[in-house]
Amino acid sequence: MDKAVKPETVLTFDDEVLAKIAGKTATSVDGVLSLEGNIFEKVTDRISKGDDPTAGVNVDIDNEEQTVQLKMDALLEYGKNAQAIFDKMVTKITAAVKEMTNMEVAEIKLNVKDVLTRDEWADREKDHKKHEDKKK
Repeated sequence: MDKAVKPETVLTFDDEVLAKIAGKTATSVDGVLSLEGNIFEKVTDRISKGDDPTAGVNVDIDNEEQTVQLKMDALLEYGKNAQAIFDKMVTKITAAVKEMTNMEVAEIKLNVKDVLTRDEWADREKDHKKHEDKKK
């Protein structure tokens, strides 16, 4: 009787993959205007083209336990309930991470950096874009 040998398999994810999943999912939640990175990340973002969905997301993966811890900094929409936004983010991020990676989210921490109206945020983004265009 021939026994089929099963290969040893290991599936791992870079931190950036989990950061991208969390970032894209978080910014899809109503009331989240954007995720904001630290000063160093903002300088790096200005150098790179396009929006970086990993900005403002810090990831700590435990491959042995198949868990991930996330810390995020966000700008939220003024007048909306921050706890309700956070609860929705947690639900969506937990589901997205589980579905795409089979990992469990052990912890999510959100630091609200600012609250802005949609108009304030649009003006800020417009000014940022103008500043970027001048650099080119």
